[in-house]
Amino acid sequence: MQYLKEEVRKNIVEEALKEFKQGGYKDTSIRSIAKNSKTSVGNFYKYYSGKDNLYEELIRPVYDRLMDYINQFNNVIVNGKTDEIFYDLMEKILEIFKESSTELAILLNKSEGSKYENCKKDFEDFVTRIVTQIMKYELSLQGKRLKNNFIIYLMAYNLVESISIILREKEDGIEVRKLILDIIDIFFNNIINKLDTETIT
Repeated sequence: MQYLKEEVRKNIVEEALKEFKQGGYKDTSIRSIAKNSKTSVGNFYKYYSGKDNLYEELIRPVYDRLMDYINQFNNVIVNGKTDEIFYDLMEKILEIFKESSTELAILLNKSEGSKYENCKKDFEDFVTRIVTQIMKYELSLQGKRLKNNFIIYLMAYNLVESISIILREKEDGIEVRKLILDIIDIFFNNIINKLDTETIT
């Protein structure tokens, strides 16, 4: 009996992830999740109190892990000794993308109407902030400074959009991770020479 209950829960979770990824939080219904997981709406409520409760169980752990690493980045002071810390944290974030690509696809593409609907904007702000800090430090070593970071914002915005598309179109976590690394390299390789800078006087 316990096995059957776990099978039902597993089916609900699998179908919910598919539904949320395809239709988004806003347009996904309990009825469609129940139907596609081959259970009744009444039986669904034995496992979850509603769509919010189910969505929270699926998305919150991944969101919390991502935000935890982002907050760790925010506590790092950029200097000549931070490369290792940055790469370690970036690896941890990439692991989340590899292990939980479906949940992240939902977070970045299909969370409208949920409490996570600003996650994509938060991620854009994070990338902009981190790259700006790194570039300011690198330029300071050359006796230069940024005139403004608008180009970094544009690149961060387009990077997050590209990651969102990768997550939407690709299922395999290893492929997702590789594509994200490739796109980061395309966007940010040699970026320091493309920035609007001025000499510090």
